[in-house]
Amino acid sequence: MSALDFDKVFRGTPPVRDSVYLLRQKVGFNKLHWLPQLPDPAFWPPELETGTVDRRTVFQIARRADDELGAVHTLVAASVWASGPKQRGAVKLGMVFGHNPDTVGPNLAAAVRATREDGPITGFAMLTRKGSHALARLPGSGFTKVLYFAAFDGKKGPLILDEHVVIAMNALRGSDWGMDGPWSPEQYGDYLGYAAEWAERWRKGTATDLVERTLSAAGQALGSHYTR
Repeated sequence: MSALDFDKVFRGTPPVRDSVYLLRQKVGFNKLHWLPQLPDPAFWPPELETGTVDRRTVFQIARRADDELGAVHTLVAASVWASGPKQRGAVKLGMVFGHNPDTVGPNLAAAVRATREDGPITGFAMLTRKGSHALARLPGSGFTKVLYFAAFDGKKGPLILDEHVVIAMNALRGSDWGMDGPWSPEQYGDYLGYAAEWAERWRKGTATDLVERTLSAAGQALGSHYTR
């Protein structure tokens, strides 16, 4: 039985997208945690100089994610945004570069181009474990952020899939997806389909990343108690 009810999770009118709930969702960070983890100082996005970052800034950086350096900047910016002041996120990002010294930019940029041309599932399939462009130590929770920021069109497109979203999905649907993945392209497509349905059910015309944001908040509130 589901541990969450749709009407309790998606209650009331959807928040405004350009608000602190979503696009202005801001975190602070310490640049000194991140720079030592980057193999090249040029990998640090020039937009990240104020000590804070929000989704709008990462979207701006991700406009150039079809370029190899732009893809690296997008990964770094998305990682900083997701981790905030926690140094652990910087260490994990350093492991990605350490295990894939020459392929991070090319592989991510290729997946971004494929996503923009052929859709989210194509890009996801390239980067997922055993995919043609998979990157060691970069899980779905990491590369779906890159695809989301690089290819979401303001209403629909790729969405972030991480442990918090999965916790809420399992609780809403009664499913048993593994909290840490790996998730298949079929599961990712399933998630995007449900997000689109829930967005329309919440209020016609709602952007699907508002659903992702709400699922993430619900999953964080639940914690791991409701995972199966």
